[in-house]
Amino acid sequence: MKVCICGGGNLGHVVTGFLAAKGDCEVSLLTRQPERWSQQLGIATPEGEVLQGNIARISAQPEDVVADADIVLLCLPGFSIREELEHVKPFLKPHVAVGSIVCSTGFFQEAFEVLSSETPLFGFQRVPFISRVTEYGRSASLLGYKSSLNIAVEQIEDKETLRQTIEMLFHAPVHLLGSYYEASLTNSNPLLHPARLYSLWKDWKPGQIYPEQSLFYEQWTDEASENLIAMDKEFQNLLSTLPVTSGSIPAILDYYESHDVASLTQKLQSIKAFQGIASPMKEVEGGFVPDFGSRYFTEDFPYGLELVCRLAQKQGVDTPVMKKVMEWGNRCLLHQSLRKRFNPDGSPLRRMQLRMLDILLEVDRICQKHQIPYWLSSGTLIGALRHDGFIPWDDDLDIEMMREDYLHLMKVLPRELPDWLALQNHETDPDYFFFYAKIRDRRSRMEENTGYDRLWKEKGVYIDIFPMERHPIALHRLTEKTVGHMYKVWRTSTDDAKSMPQVRCIFNFNRKLVFPFLRFVCRFIPCGVITSGMGIPYHNPRFRDEIFPLSTHSFEGHGFPVPGNADAHLRHIYGDYMQLPNLEKLAPHVGKLEIYY
Repeated sequence: MKVCICGGGNLGHVVTGFLAAKGDCEVSLLTRQPERWSQQLGIATPEGEVLQGNIARISAQPEDVVADADIVLLCLPGFSIREELEHVKPFLKPHVAVGSIVCSTGFFQEAFEVLSSETPLFGFQRVPFISRVTEYGRSASLLGYKSSLNIAVEQIEDKETLRQTIEMLFHAPVHLLGSYYEASLTNSNPLLHPARLYSLWKDWKPGQIYPEQSLFYEQWTDEASENLIAMDKEFQNLLSTLPVTSGSIPAILDYYESHDVASLTQKLQSIKAFQGIASPMKEVEGGFVPDFGSRYFTEDFPYGLELVCRLAQKQGVDTPVMKKVMEWGNRCLLHQSLRKRFNPDGSPLRRMQLRMLDILLEVDRICQKHQIPYWLSSGTLIGALRHDGFIPWDDDLDIEMMREDYLHLMKVLPRELPDWLALQNHETDPDYFFFYAKIRDRRSRMEENTGYDRLWKEKGVYIDIFPMERHPIALHRLTEKTVGHMYKVWRTSTDDAKSMPQVRCIFNFNRKLVFPFLRFVCRFIPCGVITSGMGIPYHNPRFRDEIFPLSTHSFEGHGFPVPGNADAHLRHIYGDYMQLPNLEKLAPHVGKLEIYY
C-alpha cells in the first residue's frame, strides 16, 4: 500500500509520521518545501513514546509521488484544496482514492467539480489527531487521539474495503457515515473557533492593544459557550432539512458531555489536549493585537462558517446568530484581503510605506526629545483607525502640528535628522513652493504624477508636515485664492525658465507680506476653529476640543499621537470615513519609484 500525503502543516507532519511509523504502508509527501524535510520524522505521543517514521519520497512535483500512489490524502486548509486537486489530477491512476483529513472546508464540493466522477472520494468527519509541529520537517507532537473515526465515502461501490483500509492505516475503529454532508458539515472548528473569536474581539477597535496573549481554551468564557450553543441550535435546525442520519453529528452539549453554558465552559477549559493553545494574536509595540491573518480567521470563516450559512440560506433555515458572527468575521478579514490586493509584503507600495514609517519614527523621536506635540492626520489617521496602519493603497503619510510647534521643529530638524534624511521646505530648496515641509529619504527616488517635483533637489520618499493655525474659514479661503494662480502656473508650465520667476514672486509676496499681515489681523478676531496653515489648499475646519488633549493609537505596530476624539474629528471632516471608497477609481500619487536599500 502506497500513500501520498499532500501538505506540510501541523496535520501533515503528524499524519505523515504516524502512517510512516505505524500504518503498514509506504508514505510519500507532496510539499512546497521539500528541501526543509528530513527522511526521518519523529512524532511524540501523549504516552511519551516517539514514533519514528521513514518517508519514502519527498517532492514538490506530483509526478514524483502521486503517480504510483494507491491513496492520496490531503492535509490542507480550505483555500488550498481546489488548487491541490487540480495539481494532482493529471497524475492520478484510475480508481485511486482521494481523501481529505478536513472536510468541513469544502473538500467534497471541490472534488466533485475537479476530479472524475469515477474517482473514489473519502473524508473524515473530524481530524484524527490534535497536532503541533515541533521542528519543521523533522519532528511534531501528537497531542491527542480520537477513540474512533467517522468517514464519508462517495463514488465507489465497495465502501467497506476502503473503510477497512483506513482503519488499518490509523489503528482506530472507523465507521461509515450516511452521506458526505455528515463529514462536510460540522459544529467543530467552523462553529467552535468563530464563537470564541467573536467573544474575544467583537468590540476590538484598531489601535487597541492587549497586555498579554490570551489562551484560547483555558480562558474560555461563558459568553463564548453561549455563542457556541446558540450557533449549534441553528446548525441542528439545518441538519434536520438534509439527508443526514439522526445523531450522526451530535449537538455540542452532547459531544462535550455537558448540559448547560457553565458545564460546557468548564469542559473546554479542562481538555488536556487543548492546554497551552494561545489565541491568534501577534506581538506589537506595547502588547498584542488580534492576528486576522491566522487560519482561525482565513479558514474557519470563509471556508467553514460561511459555507454553513450559505447552505442554510439555500435550505431556507434562519441563522441570525451564525450570520451575525460571520459578518463580523468577514469585516475582520477585509483588511487582509485589501493588503493582498494592494500592498502585499515585498511590493513596491509596501516598501514605500515601510520607508515612510521609518521616517515617521525618526520624526517622532525628535518631537519627543524636544517636547513638540503633533498628531497623525488625513488619510494616515483614517488608516490608523480603520486599518491599524496604512490604508492599503495609500502612498503618502501626513502629520499636523500647531504653527508655533512647526516653527520650533523646523529649527531643530537640521541638527537632529540623521544623514539618510533631508528637510525640504522653501529655505532648503529654492524651487519648493509649498507652505508646509517634507522630510525626504535620501536612499530612494520617486516622481509624482502632479509634476510639482520636476525641479526639486530632493526627490526621495517623504512624509508631509502641515502647520495648523487658528483663523476664520473665510480668511483661509482668501489665502487659497491668493496662491491658487501660482499652483496652476507651477503645475501646467511647459517653460520653467519663463514661469518659475512668476511662481517665485507670488510665493514670496504671500509668504513675506500678505500672510504676516493676515496673521496680525487674526490676533484681534476670536476664532474657535483650527485650519491648515495659510496658503495650504485644505480648508476643512478642525475643532480644538476634538484634537486636544492628544491620545495615542496603534499604527503599523507602533504607538503614535492622534487627536483625542479622533472618530469625531474624522467624521467632521470626511463623514463616514469607515466606508471604503470605490476601489476601482483609486489614483496613485506616485509615477515612478526606486528604493536603493
